[in-house]
Order: sequence, then C-alpha cells, then structure tokens
Amino acid sequence: MAGHYDRLGNVVKGVLLDGKWRDQGPEAPVTDKFTGEPFAVVRQAQPGDATDAVTAATSAAGRPLPPARRAAILAGAAGLLLDRADDVRAAYIAETGFTAADADSELTRAVATLRLSAEEAVRLAGEEVPVAAAPGSERRLAFTMRMPVGVVGAIAPFNAPLNTVAHKIGPALAAGNAVVLKPAEQTPMSAIALTEVLHEAGLPPGYLNLVCGAGEVAGAELVADPRVRYFTFTGSTAVGLLVKQRSGIAKVHLELGANSASIVAADADLDLVTDLVARAGYRKAGQVCTSVQRLLVDARVLGDLADRLRGRVAALRAGDPRDPAVHVGPMIATREAERARCWIREAEASGAAVLAGGDRDGPVLAPTVLRDPADGTRIMTDEIFAPVVALVPVGSVDEAIETVNAGRYGLQAGVFTRDIDVAFDAARRLRAGGVMINDTSSYHADAMPYGGVKDSGFGVEGPKYAVRDMTDPRIVVLNLRPATKGADPK
Repeated sequence: MAGHYDRLGNVVKGVLLDGKWRDQGPEAPVTDKFTGEPFAVVRQAQPGDATDAVTAATSAAGRPLPPARRAAILAGAAGLLLDRADDVRAAYIAETGFTAADADSELTRAVATLRLSAEEAVRLAGEEVPVAAAPGSERRLAFTMRMPVGVVGAIAPFNAPLNTVAHKIGPALAAGNAVVLKPAEQTPMSAIALTEVLHEAGLPPGYLNLVCGAGEVAGAELVADPRVRYFTFTGSTAVGLLVKQRSGIAKVHLELGANSASIVAADADLDLVTDLVARAGYRKAGQVCTSVQRLLVDARVLGDLADRLRGRVAALRAGDPRDPAVHVGPMIATREAERARCWIREAEASGAAVLAGGDRDGPVLAPTVLRDPADGTRIMTDEIFAPVVALVPVGSVDEAIETVNAGRYGLQAGVFTRDIDVAFDAARRLRAGGVMINDTSSYHADAMPYGGVKDSGFGVEGPKYAVRDMTDPRIVVLNLRPATKGADPK
C-alpha cells in the first residue's frame, strides 16, 4: 500500500472486482480527521459495481479453497500486515483521528484475528448424529458436514476499520466463502490495506471483492442482491434494521448500538474502577460500541469515585492524535462533536453537573464526566458515541440491574464487586451479550464470542463462532446393508 496515500495526487484504487482494480469511476477524498484536510483520494464504486462484485464472488464460491490453503493465506496476510505496520498505522491515524496507542492496539488485534481465523480454517468439522437410536434406523449412520454459505456481504464501521474488517473477512474466508467488502466511507484505507495483503498472501481473484463508496450506492445494491447468503454488519441500530429488512432470507449478523453501563457496588475496588474507566470510557474518543457511557454507582461511594474520576479525566489531554502526549483525538467529524456537546448541554439543563471536560474545539471534544443526569435525557437512553461518561447514583446492585435491563440496548455490561455471589447473580440476570466482572463493559478479547441482544443486534463475532455461523450444516445419511459372510467378492 506504500505510496497510495502519501500525497493527494495519488488516487487509491478502492474498487476490486474479480482480482482487478477499477481505474475509472468517481473519486472521493479521505480527510485527516484532526486537520480536516484531504490526505488521499479513493476510487468509488459506481452503480452496478456491487452487482459485478457479487457475480465474481458467486463464481469463486463455487470453487471453495482447501482448508489448508485458506489457513496459509490468512496466516501469510497476518505477517504481511505486520511487515507494513508503519504505513498502515500512519493511514489509520489520519483516517480515524485515533491516537497512536489506539492504532497500535487495533493493528495488533487485527493480526491476531487473522491468525485465529487461520487456525479455525483447519478445525472446522461436522459431527456424528445418533439416528441409529430412532426405531427403524438401526443400520443407518449419519453425520454432518459444515458447508460454506457461499457469498458473504461484509459491511464495516468507521470506528474499527482494521480489526472489525478482519473479524468479518477472516472467518468468512476461513469457512470457505467468498466475500464482498463494503468499508465505511470515512475510513476506507485500512480495508484497502487488508485487501491488498490478503491478495499478496495468495488469495485468488474473486474470493475477496472490495467496493468503496457511499452506502446508498454500493451498500444498498449489495444488500438487495439475493445471491449474497450471509450479511455481517456493524453499525447503527437504524441502519442494521434496514439491512435485516432488505436482505431477504439471507442469514444476518448484526452488531449494533449500545448505551453500555458498568455497575459499581459499594464494596468495589474504586482504584480499579478509576483506572479502567479512564481508559475504557475515552479510547477512540469514546467511539466504541462498548465504551463506558454510564457508571451506575452505589450512592454510598459515588462521591469518592466522582472525586477520583474528576482528577483522572481532567488530566487526559485531547488534541492531535500524532502527539504522543495526547490521550484522546478528534471525533470522526465536527458535526458529531457538536451533537455530543448538545447532549452534554441537555444533561446540564436537567440538573447534571459537569465534573470534567464538556468543551469542544472543532472535532475535538474534551473528555467529559457528568454526574447525575436526569432519567429520560439522551445520555441515559441513547448512544452518545463520544468521550463522555455519566455517573449515576443507585441504591443497590439490584436497582442497577433493573436500570440496565429496562433500556433498549444489551451489548455488554460491567460489574465491579468483591462479592462472588453478587457477581454471579448479576451475570445471570443482566440482559446483555456479555457481562464483565471487575472490568468495564468495554473489555473484548478477539477469541471470545462478541455480540448483543435487544436493539444491540444478534449473532456473535469471534473467529471460532463466526466461522461456524458462516457455514450451513449438511446432513449425510448412509443406509448400510448387513454384511454377508462368505459372499463372493464379485
């Protein structure tokens, strides 16, 4: 990818169909999210390109690669991604506005995700089904084979344009499928880098096709194509609903919005809470689905925790993500920072206190801590997707669990307590896809199943689980005849 994004004069090829990069078509700039200046120009998909991409993928899907070859390609791509880490990191910081620390973390995780996917490619297997236990089937032997679904449509978000893309295309390829990838308009460079390293690692034409561009062009065309048999989408709940409604009878995995909460019991280790929230509430400028948005804190320790967080968050520097001293970079766009600032003003008007932050400078929103916003304000009900954490007093862990369960989202939750009985009770009762004990809602290891319930979506990521979901079970039944002793072999 070197040379594609080092100066504006280079047009990055953003449409790959059946192994060939399109040289013609509209162009769109990719802006540096801190300066607002364009740093690259990317070729965009035209009407019909997504359809052509599905045609290429459908042809490739009819020739599944052997598992060992899939594994070798994915492992090779992981190595190539590491080899060009400096170039990928530079483009990632520019297109996202995330800090170097965030870039390094996501790069490391993307490499791990590709390697995990490579391992799953050679582990995929069916199972014996005990049909012989059914009356009349005593001589039958049955087993399942896991068959690729065919074509996977992968639609990725801006806030994890490297690792989330790896979580979509890695398992899809490991399962033997072909892919059409549609990255976020704001952050196409990481997806282009992944596409390049996979092909350099030996992926044949047609197995991964790329369509950069507007959702209403490439995305809508992709979702409407009935030849796509599986969609994996990460984004807003509103758009996820459209994907589900317009994708026919294809299988769908949706990882959607959240208003993630972490519960702090009276016996919690407040030093641990402070350390973890200061990172988990503000990394990637709070633009993470599992980012800590609400801390539901036992009223008896709220004052102590508020004092600790006020000082810790006030010390976080916001600004240029290339500055090693900066902890929080810009949001994806100035309009998003202004929207979040409006939510903060709304909370203030409801009686909330701003303990730290609250100011905006262009796309940079200062890391913010609110105390006691009123029920019904958007910070309490919706996803702010910004570097803002609200401290909310509760009378007990029971009340906190009821508060979380009453909301429309259910991605992940955190619970801080020293009482194992309280921890297990919360794990059983919280309606969320994941419950993190003595950790925040933001904890996510790439090998684990990751997904939500309610308006946070359904299905899970994690290579082991996604590979299985991206295949269909095929039952094979043998009706065996009894062996005849001494029979003539003729």
